[in-house]
Amino acid sequence: MSVELDSRLHQLRNELDDHSRVARHLGLDLERPIKSIGDGYPENAIALVGKIAERILKQLWRHHNVPGDPGSKALNELIKGALPYIRSNNVVDAFRDIQRLRNRSTHDGYEIADEDGLTAVRRLLDVLAWFSSTGSGILSGDVPKLAPDVAVKAEFLAGLYLTLDFKPVKRFELSRNTLYQLFFRERGLRSEYIELLLSKSVDDVIQVFDTTGGELLQTRLPKLTRFLILEQNGTMNRPGPLGEDFRVVTYERFMDAFVDLDRHLADVADAYPKPSDTEQITISGDLLTTDEQTGEQRIVQVGAADRLLDEVATTGGNLLIVGRSGTGKTTLLKQLVIRSAAAGRRYRFYFDMSLKRRDEDFRDFVTRTLAPYMSVENTHVFDVFHYFARSGSVLCALDGIDEAVPSMTQAGFLELFTELAQVLSAESAVVTTSRVSFLEDTPQVRRLLDGTALVSEKLVQQLHAQGVNPLQVPRFSALRLHDDPSSATPLQRRLSHRLAAGGEQPAHLAELAWQHIEQTCAEAGLSHRLPEIAGYFGSAFLRDQATFGFIDIVNHLGIEVFDRGRLSYDAFRLRPLFRPADASSVAFTHSAYQELMAADHLRLQAGREAALADPLPPRLTEQVREFFFRRAQASAISDDCVLPAGTYLVGPSHHLMLRTIERPVRFDRFPVTVERYNRFLDAVRQDGSQQWDHPDMPDGITHEPWLERLRVPGYYTDPAYANHPAICVSSWSAYAFAAFDGKRLPTSTEWEAAARGTDGRLFPWGDDIDLSVVNCADSWSGRPLITYEAWREELDGGRLGRAMPGPVDDHPGNVSPYGIREMAGNVWEITSTLLNDLGEVVICGGSYDNPFRALQASSKGLARRRVSSNAVGFRCVEEV
Repeated sequence: MSVELDSRLHQLRNELDDHSRVARHLGLDLERPIKSIGDGYPENAIALVGKIAERILKQLWRHHNVPGDPGSKALNELIKGALPYIRSNNVVDAFRDIQRLRNRSTHDGYEIADEDGLTAVRRLLDVLAWFSSTGSGILSGDVPKLAPDVAVKAEFLAGLYLTLDFKPVKRFELSRNTLYQLFFRERGLRSEYIELLLSKSVDDVIQVFDTTGGELLQTRLPKLTRFLILEQNGTMNRPGPLGEDFRVVTYERFMDAFVDLDRHLADVADAYPKPSDTEQITISGDLLTTDEQTGEQRIVQVGAADRLLDEVATTGGNLLIVGRSGTGKTTLLKQLVIRSAAAGRRYRFYFDMSLKRRDEDFRDFVTRTLAPYMSVENTHVFDVFHYFARSGSVLCALDGIDEAVPSMTQAGFLELFTELAQVLSAESAVVTTSRVSFLEDTPQVRRLLDGTALVSEKLVQQLHAQGVNPLQVPRFSALRLHDDPSSATPLQRRLSHRLAAGGEQPAHLAELAWQHIEQTCAEAGLSHRLPEIAGYFGSAFLRDQATFGFIDIVNHLGIEVFDRGRLSYDAFRLRPLFRPADASSVAFTHSAYQELMAADHLRLQAGREAALADPLPPRLTEQVREFFFRRAQASAISDDCVLPAGTYLVGPSHHLMLRTIERPVRFDRFPVTVERYNRFLDAVRQDGSQQWDHPDMPDGITHEPWLERLRVPGYYTDPAYANHPAICVSSWSAYAFAAFDGKRLPTSTEWEAAARGTDGRLFPWGDDIDLSVVNCADSWSGRPLITYEAWREELDGGRLGRAMPGPVDDHPGNVSPYGIREMAGNVWEITSTLLNDLGEVVICGGSYDNPFRALQASSKGLARRRVSSNAVGFRCVEEV
């Protein structure tokens, strides 16, 4: 054995001796791993350290009554079960390092060196140091002498310094109310010491000093940082044994030594929108919770949103604020964190998630955001923040989580939320905001937030990995902000005031924001550059870029966008639209501006083609779609029922896409009627259908309607129904009819593009809800069926029993931009888009028994190829 190795083993043996009480209580032999390394068997040392780690974890399981028998658990299972009770990342990493080293030694055929054995022992020391320094009697069996509230505070403070890589040196319980702790760490050639004296009051400290003479505090160590931490305010009137080199702080203000909260919150308040500009705005909303069994939301309170927000945050619960763009979500969140007594928590952190780069994980984003306000090394910023959050010490505000998702899908949201799980705990208060359109059409995403009983297994695993027990995490309640179209939102009010825009009816956000963009460009002398400016920032949004460096702006728009060539925020001529992201970059004051520019960029066919040609799918939000419709406003393109070739916006609000129609096609103006289908049946009865049948059609298929299923037995024979849609026919029959008529069935993409036009509208006639132009469940019920529950109640109550298809020309207002009629409601329409794996075809448009919301042009369903239904018809197209 080398002299160097012997020296290192001697040092480790001395450190292990400090934990002899733990060894005696748990029956551990801490000497054997050291001896194995000295004898040249580091793999045995690793195995022994693994056994010791298991013994410690089993003790934790039993102490905290973790469900299950720890005796039958493997090391990785023991770690997983104990994680919710270990607040230190360093200790968690130590256990995992021990597990990894043992796996290498026993399973992976990895060559084990002395250094691996030494590493295992060092990581074991980190585990033992944590529990010893925090005063926990879990491992040693000692009954703490400290008063319970003092012991809790001592554990928090010790854990904080261990998180910063300090090692415990001394710990003395001077009385039930007073504790002394000394910590040490090495930084290169520099040694750093921290002394903490924690007590309930100055009187307790003086009494201890008078009793002991302060002998324990005469350490005479260099470069000490000394803190006298009191539960109550007080001052030391005499230097006493501490000398003069110490700081007196109260426990609740101790974190000020690590974070400059006042400056952080001042910067939050100073950023757009400033709370002082919105103090007179009253925002109301509904507080919703979710039934854990059914997953359905219910309103539990209605009132002022700030009051509802305070009530939830005060209890330590988690909250999701949802609302349309500009409804005041950010204003509410800022008001919450800026208020001095917000939710009873002194320490609050605000994160603008729109500034999180897509290639940046949450840890790096938090570090970048908080580093200017923390007095610790950058490598420890997140660890300290995470420690505070896991200890229940902070309110964490995450603004705009929908702007930080990698993709507008359930998988994209889950990817982000598993990162956010790091700040969740039973004591946490996490408040987030999201635009409602991102969540309202995605029940799976809502369930990730609404209830632990409905949470996905992947998220459960991630919570466990972060040391969080999912069953102990408060559910996310939802605060849904009211959005009355007849009254202006906070953002509309600010823009109206800035633009001096009047009128009884508030102007649409798209109109106001575009006027502000035009005004800003005009005042900057850049009106002639507006198309170029909108194209640059708009296309950047589609590429998922929300922040812009000054150099990048100059490279794309030229130096003239800055006054006198100075690259700074103050010199940026477009700054009324922007806010600083950091010293050398900017972001829009509100995402609506950039989304509006994206919509303007997409108005042009060239813009849509460029976005589609990008290797990554463009970022298309519901707000972009709405602005796209408002900017394009192509209310009527033609009346010849021809869908031109081009690139179209399609898909539901949470999964919008651009798709290309390669060749123009002419649609039937109306769905195929009973009269037309009867002519086809006459031809089939006379000559057979083989010449028109699909080559894959099974034997035994007949093109006769399924008469037994028809609600009206004489539907195909009574002349009164000649102008009604052909129903109760299979997709095989629809295909054959189209061939008989010299046409084909449309693809689902062609169908949706023909219904939406070039402006991405929600319905064939536009974005407005109009029950007078559709045949749907709402019109039969006589009242709007806003929720699934309301529709189900109507259906189960038999009030939709009279609903059935109507004439195809009953609703002149139900017309697409190309003159195609009755595409929404009445009957679903069969397309040629096939899901081969399921043997199903895609149907579009909704029917007479669906609620209005299901009639959007993006609505799609699936139907078995041979199944017939009263609610399903079809129409044909032909190549132009």
